[in-house]
Amino acid sequence: MDEDMQAVWILFGTKESRVDLLNKAGGTFIRVAQDCIFDQVILAIARLTDKPEIARKQTLTVRRLAALISDAALADAVRAKVDLAMKAQEFCRDWRNNRIGHNNLDMRINPNARALLPATRLKVDAALASLAEVLNLVASRLLDSQTAYDHIVTPLPDAEWLLYTLHDGLAVQDERRKRREAGDFSIIGDYPRDL
Repeated sequence: MDEDMQAVWILFGTKESRVDLLNKAGGTFIRVAQDCIFDQVILAIARLTDKPEIARKQTLTVRRLAALISDAALADAVRAKVDLAMKAQEFCRDWRNNRIGHNNLDMRINPNARALLPATRLKVDAALASLAEVLNLVASRLLDSQTAYDHIVTPLPDAEWLLYTLHDGLAVQDERRKRREAGDFSIIGDYPRDL
């Protein structure tokens, strides 16, 4: 998991209380950021499962792996895992082809159009897990090792510090509100500031 994904996981994927805190601090902005990140993850999954060639250009995709393996049994096992990954990621391709990468006209203007396949964090997790199984099958047989894709390897303090800062800031904001309600307006000059 790269550092960007670690930060996303720390902010959005560990505890509901963290998402609540983010929403309380800046709900609309956080929602936009979360939606953008979710779309990027869906696009990444769709790219990793693309056809080996698109528009006469070679692509880096798990669908290319089996053809590169000379051991027939391993190649068959990889094909089977890739087939499972392809099923797990179908919703990603639907979203990429009809909403993220392209605007399906019928879906955008026709209220009776077919809905996009449901996309949830659980489905994303399942698609990522199926891709990890493909890669770990190859790695375990050819390199005698595997990668723990679902674990955060390096702590990323910036994301956690953001949560602590937001928590403390909201506590100060709540205290200021209470003071104003009690008639103490001495803190009015404290903000807004140029940050």
